Amino acid sequence: MAMIIRKYFSGIPTIGVLATTTEDFTLLPIFLEKNDVDEVSEVLGTKCLQINIGGSSLIGSLSVANKYGLLLPKIVEDEELKKIKNFLKENDFDLTIEIIKSKNTALGNLILTNDKGSLISVELKDFKKEIEDALNVEVEVGTIAELPTVGSNAVVTNKGCLTHPLVEDEELEFLKSLFKVEYIGKGTANKGTTSVGACIIANSKGAVVGGDTTGPELLMIEDALGLI
Repeated sequence: MAMIIRKYFSGIPTIGVLATTTEDFTLLPIFLEKNDVDEVSEVLGTKCLQINIGGSSLIGSLSVANKYGLLLPKIVEDEELKKIKNFLKENDFDLTIEIIKSKNTALGNLILTNDKGSLISVELKDFKKEIEDALNVEVEVGTIAELPTVGSNAVVTNKGCLTHPLVEDEELEFLKSLFKVEYIGKGTANKGTTSVGACIIANSKGAVVGGDTTGPELLMIEDALGLI
């Protein structure tokens, strides 16, 4: 039974900028209380690591991962990298870690990926080959609703995809085929926020959505991500 819960991270509803998840693991900010970490772990069915990236808690904005690879920005500190490598090793997660030396370090805002496909912003087009190799999926360069911040404006899992509400039907079909998902839909979170990627952490087992998300929004999210 898939789970979906509403949650604030220390009062913050834009939880998508603070966490990165795959089917197996979730990276969460250091400031989170243990009971919050346990709850996220239960909903997503993942092992969790509390970490900073480049000394920042904006993990979701700075990193991207799927089952094959983890992309980190050039500002990641040696100590943080060591901690991540140890966590992956301890849990037998065999991933390629790639540090993308782009001047824009907000990789999570510029890349949307699952285990089957990836969409990257034109800002990262020079790193397409590196991203493709690390994530081990087909990579397309594009926009979502004409916005370059593809990671902020959609959420994708191996089952479904929720996008910015202004995405055209033709674009929805393109995304559905790129990510090879069964479900897709448009919507908002946190009372009308169109940057759904900034408000939601999800995989095929469950979703944690920002605490300001309304009932009707929750239904749209569940539907698009195939969590009903």
